[in-house]
Amino acid sequence: MPQVWDRHAIVAEIKRRGETLTNLATRSGLSPSSVRVTLNRKRAVVTADIAISKFIGVPLHQLWPERYDAKGNRLTKIRDIAKRRRLPKIKPKSASRKKKA
Repeated sequence: MPQVWDRHAIVAEIKRRGETLTNLATRSGLSPSSVRVTLNRKRAVVTADIAISKFIGVPLHQLWPERYDAKGNRLTKIRDIAKRRRLPKIKPKSASRKKKA
């Protein structure tokens, strides 16, 4: 029977191998919170997923079958970074306003 990998099992395996989540992230060239974020949120940090997968030695699709297929491709689309940025709202010019003569 294959092992079920929930976030608690992943954290336990990382710690069993003598690593912390922060050290794993920084040694992989990521921000210190990236590994924690990918484990605690539904939206993944793909680079952190890959770092965890390589460190543990378990394929992405076994760790997160809801995120990746057997080839390691994402099952859901990743939003474009530009779309996530909050741009300042510009009020459109109202057609009802007319210049007074």
